Amino acid sequence: MQSTQSLITMNPQKSTQYVKTLGLNATTISNNEVYFFLFADIDTKDKSTLERVLNIFANHNLTCYHYETIKGYHVISPCLLHIRLWLKFQKDLSFLDYRFDTIRISKRYGEKPTLYYNHFNKHFRHLESKSFHNLIRNIYNYSEIEPNENYINTRLSFTQYMQLKLRPALDALCGGTVFVEPKPLYKHGLGVV
Repeated sequence: MQSTQSLITMNPQKSTQYVKTLGLNATTISNNEVYFFLFADIDTKDKSTLERVLNIFANHNLTCYHYETIKGYHVISPCLLHIRLWLKFQKDLSFLDYRFDTIRISKRYGEKPTLYYNHFNKHFRHLESKSFHNLIRNIYNYSEIEPNENYINTRLSFTQYMQLKLRPALDALCGGTVFVEPKPLYKHGLGVV
């Protein structure tokens, strides 16, 4: 893999830059048991694709949050899934051409501040991660989730990675966006790793 310095040398106008991005991993632990979260990264603004994904989450009784990104939408579920269900639900979402293992949670400049909550787990067929709920709600400046016996604390794990991005001077010309530093995560009740 090339170093950042060698990429700058290859790009003397410095029209691109690397920015730090924070992602939430799909794996979590509670009581020494491994669970998985289901994520969907939709790279289109097509509302019918969003509806199709939300219907899949609803048909599987998966509570989820969704929000608009620069390119499309993220749909993320705090429901705790065992490996077999997680793999089964991934197959239903395979048309998205997405890896399902990490979702970006650092916000980008220009993304809409609205977070939508869909309580599809009405009969609590799945336990839900209180830590996940509170993390996402804190990022979008909402209050913490109300206590419920079906919401349990889990250990969340994160990935920080570098993402290649156009420099801000070119963004106005090319229609891109500027990354901002992620907000510090509130550790209250999250069990953050």
